[in-house]
Amino acid sequence: MKTLEKLFQEIAIPPVLWGLGLVTVIFMLVFSAVITPAIEAVAGGPPPDVVLYQSPQQFHAWLERGGDVVRRLYGWFLVADTFYPLVYGLFFGALLWKLSLGGKAWHLAVYAVLADYLENLMHAIILASYPNFPDWAAWVAAIATPVKWGLLLLIFLRVGYLWWQNRAR
Repeated sequence: MKTLEKLFQEIAIPPVLWGLGLVTVIFMLVFSAVITPAIEAVAGGPPPDVVLYQSPQQFHAWLERGGDVVRRLYGWFLVADTFYPLVYGLFFGALLWKLSLGGKAWHLAVYAVLADYLENLMHAIILASYPNFPDWAAWVAAIATPVKWGLLLLIFLRVGYLWWQNRAR
């Protein structure tokens, strides 16, 4: 963790933070305005990564309903989602490090990225196993997804709190 803290410390400078923030927003816009709606149009529902909770049965039904097209599109979604956690993790980790004045708030970003990658790995295992459906992987993903969203919520709340606290100084 010391290595990560040093990395966040080194990139917590305005030009890098602005750049990472911009790339994070661009990723978010592309996912929410292009990729997710394209998958949703074919599958009749959003990908499991963007909902708070989806049971293994719901995920299996979603994969079946969408057919080969959705499985292929979702595979590409997972490829893109390999980079997004890294970008938002670096951004939020550095931002939290800077706002907490070297405190440990940056850990939240690391845990969110780990939960996101665990979710993505489980979904990739399920896609690679198709037409078999490993329930264990679906259950792990069903747990990792709300953990990821909960951690992201905590990050936003912590950023807001730290920004407000620093503003008062």
